[in-house]
Amino acid sequence: MPDFFLSQKLKKLCESPCTLLWLEGSKHERVLAVRLQDKRLVLQLSDQTSRVVAFERYSVTAVGLQFWSQGRPGVLFRWEQVPRESWDTKQTTALKMKDPFLGDPNDDPPPAAA
Repeated sequence: MPDFFLSQKLKKLCESPCTLLWLEGSKHERVLAVRLQDKRLVLQLSDQTSRVVAFERYSVTAVGLQFWSQGRPGVLFRWEQVPRESWDTKQTTALKMKDPFLGDPNDDPPPAAA
């Protein structure tokens, strides 16, 4: 049976309007959903994959939850600077601004593309 305190903390994180990230070492991944099964987290990631993280212990932090698996930490992090709804919009806009081949989103399409 899952830890009731941990279940409540996960629920509070998931209900937050902020973007959730899974941080492990220097890698980070955007989390769309979290499920707790005994001593395992099942994370649904933004790249349409799922990840199962087995953990021995956890700790509550100011910005989320930290989990340890075989002595290595991973953090479920509430990224307050970016609201969950705006992630996709900002990423698309940022890509269009950086990539000259995508052009300005306000430009008319070339005649061949119409």
